[in-house]
Amino acid sequence: MKSRLPRPVTPSIVALILIGWIIVAIKLDQSIFAPHKSLLLPQFGAATGDVLVTHEWWRLLVSQFLHVHFLHMLFNAACIGVTGNAIEKAYGWRVLIAVYLIGGLTGQIASVWHYPHLVTDGASQALMALCGASLVLRLNTRLKLFAGVIIVIQAALDLHAASTIKAGHGYGFAAGLLIGLGVIMATRKRADSFRIEQTR
Repeated sequence: MKSRLPRPVTPSIVALILIGWIIVAIKLDQSIFAPHKSLLLPQFGAATGDVLVTHEWWRLLVSQFLHVHFLHMLFNAACIGVTGNAIEKAYGWRVLIAVYLIGGLTGQIASVWHYPHLVTDGASQALMALCGASLVLRLNTRLKLFAGVIIVIQAALDLHAASTIKAGHGYGFAAGLLIGLGVIMATRKRADSFRIEQTR
């Protein structure tokens, strides 16, 4: 049975991404459309390899709501809005939160581990997790195609910028895929148990 909060969670996640952008822009005293310097984002909660030493694990969460480029932020927010809303409607807020947080945190950890000298920020890792889950969950074909397009775009951007798939995106996607498969297995198990009970 799906469990829900009084209000949908997806809009709140999108709002946090937008609010994070606005707060940083105000604090840096710059235009809302101007890019944020990556090296300045740790003061707002972005993560680096130092998190593995300082154990400021909260940065792995907060960093998901910080971005460098305005269009990248809007792209992530919009795509999370579509994929997150579909998952939440079909499976409830708990599954959405599990995919978003576990996938996002997995991606952030992979990023700081593989690129300790770089600043880790952005919701792309969580978005890749949502896309991974979308491919295996029982969702409509258009949503699956939408998720596939996002994955292709992200992979193309990674290959163009780094000549490889970035660790955070790859691990985030894998985490979402595994969580989605776990949800499908759990759903089937409950359905089988229900059928057995009905035949008794």
